[in-house]
Amino acid sequence: MKHMATISIIMAVYNSEDYMPAAVQSILEQDYDDFELLLIDDGSTDSSGTLCDEFAARDPRVRAFHKPNGGMCSARNYALDLIESTYVAFCDNDDRYLPHLLRDNLRILRDSNADCVYYGRRLAVYDTNAANPRTSEIHPPKYVVLKGQEIHDHYDIARSGSDAVWACIYRRSIIEQHHLRFDERLRHGCEDTIFTLSFLRHARTIATNPQCYYVWLRRSSHSSSFGLTDDFKLGFETAVMLECALIDDWDVFDRLPDFCANRMARYLLNPLETALLSSKLSYEELLPLFQWLADFFEPRASYFEGRIALPRKVFCLLILQRRFRAAAVCMRAAQVYIAHSKRR
Repeated sequence: MKHMATISIIMAVYNSEDYMPAAVQSILEQDYDDFELLLIDDGSTDSSGTLCDEFAARDPRVRAFHKPNGGMCSARNYALDLIESTYVAFCDNDDRYLPHLLRDNLRILRDSNADCVYYGRRLAVYDTNAANPRTSEIHPPKYVVLKGQEIHDHYDIARSGSDAVWACIYRRSIIEQHHLRFDERLRHGCEDTIFTLSFLRHARTIATNPQCYYVWLRRSSHSSSFGLTDDFKLGFETAVMLECALIDDWDVFDRLPDFCANRMARYLLNPLETALLSSKLSYEELLPLFQWLADFFEPRASYFEGRIALPRKVFCLLILQRRFRAAAVCMRAAQVYIAHSKRR
């Protein structure tokens, strides 16, 4: 009888021949062996598919699959339909697992009997011609185990880490019991947030680990310009509505108004920050973004009543009050400041 691995790690692979081997190697070098790594070649047109087969031929822990291109969500769902392990984790095909990710976090899951464990991630941004990356970290503030109502009462801790699915290990039975899958219509963001929030609603016990175990690598050559696409808006609006539903259903705002306000500010500002880091956009190009954000958040203005840091508060108020030209001026000033900082 074939041995059933304790944890399945899912990696969607698409045209990443330059980066995927290092991502795979960071998993194979973990000091925990009872895993399987599923490489889902999502219709790559470079040598990525061949590399997947080579890894599978060399290491029995690796399984390679090939499918027509359908996007990352489609590839992840393909893998979720194949696995039978106790736990599930994810890794993007150009990122890295840090040492002990599997060993340490599976130990926490066993000791706490939690349905998931959230851990920290490190972001490394490689700018063009820069020898060393700019780094930052997001991680839960402390090790904690929350059960049942405690998840509601300490929602700020439950939501203190990254929204990305690769910053968590999940119990597969919860995913299957509630048939949690990625929305295959989405290709431009928020699919991870939607999955994370959907899982959180059904989790009975969660654990948080303040250590960083994952490196999210971003390269300027892979960066895309901002575009207000229909599927971006769909994913964004779905994510915000799921978060608002949890806040309402669990009476979070009454206990944690400042945290809720900052969560909403983070959502509102995220598209603005993406546009800010894109090429310089004219007021006419920014106007549809401003109008869409104002229309969407106007019925949710009460969520912003908690305390928010002043610069973020100003941006949010300018959008909510439809002072779009002032918002554009502030964004332009921020672009100039960022450009100047990079030259220093």
